[in-house]
Amino acid sequence: MRENAYGPAYRPLLALSALFGLGALVTLVPNPGASWPNIMGYSSICTFAPGATFACALLAAIACTIRARLVRRWTAPSFVPVFAIAALGIGLAISTIAWAGVKAEYTEAVSGASAVE
Repeated sequence: MRENAYGPAYRPLLALSALFGLGALVTLVPNPGASWPNIMGYSSICTFAPGATFACALLAAIACTIRARLVRRWTAPSFVPVFAIAALGIGLAISTIAWAGVKAEYTEAVSGASAVE
């Protein structure tokens, strides 16, 4: 087996990036048994989608950036990862605000139905 040229932290960070990337994809998988639909209008494994998708992708981007910059010592311009991380953070913030509004409607509908009974 060939020794990793970038040191012992490279492979764990690569695995962490892959795990977060996979998590981002899994959050979007349809699930008819979900308690309520996500803000995109369908029932998925994670009802917080796409917020959870943005969060997992953000963590994957951070792990990739750490792996590339600190472990691999990549010297390319830093505006690309900074822009990607900022865009994912903005997407997470916007989708969280939208999710909170939609979730409040479902919570009011459930609590209103039990108060009438």
